[in-house]
Amino acid sequence: MYSIVLFLAAVSAQLSSVNAAVDKVIASQKPVGAAVGIVKDGALVYTKVYGLRNIAKNEPVDIDTRFNIGSVTKQFTAAAILQLQEQGKLAIDDKLSKYEPAFPHANEITLRQLLNQVSGLADYLERVPPGQIATGGSLDAVAKLVDVPLRFTPGTKWEYSNTNYYVLGNVIEKVSGESYESYVRAHLFGPAGMTHSGFMSDEPSMSDFATGYWNGMRDNAPLQPAPEIREGWAGGAGAIVSTIADMAAWDTALHSGKIVNKQDYETMIAPPKLPNNAPDTYGMGLGVDPLDGHARIWHNGGSLGSFTMNSYFPNDGVHVIVFENSTSGDPGAVETAVVESMFPDAAVAARTAAPGEDVRMRPRILHLLNEVLHGTLQPSELDSNFAKMATPQTQKQIAAQLAPLGAAKTIIFKGKRIDDRGTAYIYRVEFVNGTATFMTMFDKASGLVGGIGIQ
Repeated sequence: MYSIVLFLAAVSAQLSSVNAAVDKVIASQKPVGAAVGIVKDGALVYTKVYGLRNIAKNEPVDIDTRFNIGSVTKQFTAAAILQLQEQGKLAIDDKLSKYEPAFPHANEITLRQLLNQVSGLADYLERVPPGQIATGGSLDAVAKLVDVPLRFTPGTKWEYSNTNYYVLGNVIEKVSGESYESYVRAHLFGPAGMTHSGFMSDEPSMSDFATGYWNGMRDNAPLQPAPEIREGWAGGAGAIVSTIADMAAWDTALHSGKIVNKQDYETMIAPPKLPNNAPDTYGMGLGVDPLDGHARIWHNGGSLGSFTMNSYFPNDGVHVIVFENSTSGDPGAVETAVVESMFPDAAVAARTAAPGEDVRMRPRILHLLNEVLHGTLQPSELDSNFAKMATPQTQKQIAAQLAPLGAAKTIIFKGKRIDDRGTAYIYRVEFVNGTATFMTMFDKASGLVGGIGIQ
């Protein structure tokens, strides 16, 4: 596997440790190509690249390779909305109907609720088959896909929905009088010094773009170029293409107050208060929760052929950026390897069990973990909604993605979350070839499994 190491500051023992840890994780994942960057106190101090940006042409990834950053785009969209508020052109507590009156449920939802992912709008990408993604979309097409009852009363629950940020991208166009792309180039890329970034619409003219690869959602199928996602289906939810250096410049600009003022930045990183003290760790285009005891502001991204992670650890002055151009990898695992290498206390915290474990639940959790790893979850164990999602085909695909981790060695209780839906139990699972967070939510009424998450 081809790789280049570039140190933009003196090589320290700390970064040497990071280098070995990242190599190990990438070797276990075997992505087609990858790029990793670390920013320390505003300076890009480490980059490393792996593999190929294009298999057919045998072109290696280099430090200027441009990747589709997927949903990391959402923080750009949120920043643009807040900039327009600073200019007096909108207010985030306005109803969506003020700007897009024809959009479904527009009079029930505010811009703030869209930004915080608490609108209740269904996710349009869950309703678009891969083949249709390649044919182009529009606001009207998205509106038809989500013209269904709201999933919940706006402001009462958190649920990730790409629809929220797609619509916000259109609000930016309506208010600014510019296209989404033009606005972002002038008011976000420009001030941040992002000179090599663009959009999905630019990909055909980018000779250094990282082609995305996937297995066509077929078990054990070889990787192949992923279908093209036309710009009309991404917009403010995931259209940006960038490089490691440009993302480093963005991170520094955003978190230092160069893009939005201090008050609006604090708004971006403040999760809303939900009824019944339901947990929420999402601000505006940014997740806000710790990793191994270190405060973290982050977002990941994904498309049909790429995965990305962009994290900021404010108390440590460190940013971690990971781009991969195939769906066989896991940038979150690379992020964890970097943090636990740079901060030994993080590794200790990661392996320290949280208090309050209900030991009676451990056998059931272990049983479910084993079923997930083998793709054998039984419908009788799941509530009706989750059973519809956990089809045999989906389970097989997930099991295949997890197979490179090898056997589970250790399971460590890391806490639980309780809300009006039920209780989620969170464990750190250490495998032979990596580590994952395993979260299982049990429905409050039935006691059945209402959801399982693995990162």
